Amino acid sequence: MNLTSGEKEHQLYQKTGMAINLLAMSLLSKKAGERVPTITQYQEDLKLSRGTIQNAFQYLKDRGAVTIRNQGHLGSFIETLDYGRLQSYCIQREILGIMPLPYSIKYEGFATAIYEELSRFQFNMAYARGAAGRMNLVESGSYQFAVCSRYAAEEAISKKKPIEILFDFGPESFLSRHVLLLRDQAKEGIEDGMRVAYDPGSLDQSKLTEELTAGKQVILVDIRTQNTLSLLREKQIDAGIWNYDAIDKKQEEFKVVFPEKTKGAELFSTAVIVIQKNNQALKELLLSAVNIPRVLQTVEAVVEGKKKPSY
Repeated sequence: MNLTSGEKEHQLYQKTGMAINLLAMSLLSKKAGERVPTITQYQEDLKLSRGTIQNAFQYLKDRGAVTIRNQGHLGSFIETLDYGRLQSYCIQREILGIMPLPYSIKYEGFATAIYEELSRFQFNMAYARGAAGRMNLVESGSYQFAVCSRYAAEEAISKKKPIEILFDFGPESFLSRHVLLLRDQAKEGIEDGMRVAYDPGSLDQSKLTEELTAGKQVILVDIRTQNTLSLLREKQIDAGIWNYDAIDKKQEEFKVVFPEKTKGAELFSTAVIVIQKNNQALKELLLSAVNIPRVLQTVEAVVEGKKKPSY
């Protein structure tokens, strides 16, 4: 089929637009002073023609998004980058992350840390219950990354979800540990006949609840994890899993029981960041920006009251 001149021009425009987007995404992961990949390298990576890539580079240069210094046989190096302008030329003009509702000081610290790590970009964080739902939003492309426990991420990956773990922040980075709250102070644990909170939307809470109630004749009450305290007070449930970091004086009315730690306990306490599988541009961008030790230092500072939460 022969294309008209107008159709050829439109096709060329589409290819250049795609190249601008991909180059901008690639440059977002770079810093001043870094060597720029060669046009040949970009040809191989982006599967676009040499001329299209050169035109896209010139477009970004002309608009002040990047300045490049050529050093002959040593190659070309970045002099300056305008991250805001680069991001404006991406199809996805804002980085969006999603994490649990920040109802504990550790979650507040984590949110604060991620905002600081991505401060040079246009970035926003959303907050939602349920790791499964958060990972579904990453899979669909609605969000670029999600924060969840290592257990939840591995569970999703084992079920062939097209996501991958990009960062692992280590044990107790997600929470210190889970505890069991009992309405009756005289009780020592879950007993037959109890009504126990069960959140099917939370991979962590539901799994831990199943472990603690195994072999017992209990009634599992479908709830949202964040409603555990109010339902205990209203005597609609007798027990429920809770985040130890969210315990305060208000919970002194309940018995706090520390379940025996299982082999998989570290998986529940470990924070990870997951992204869509094979999203190389996003991977490079986040790897260039997020520093695990720095994140952990910020979280610790917020938890210890040395830094005010900001998210």
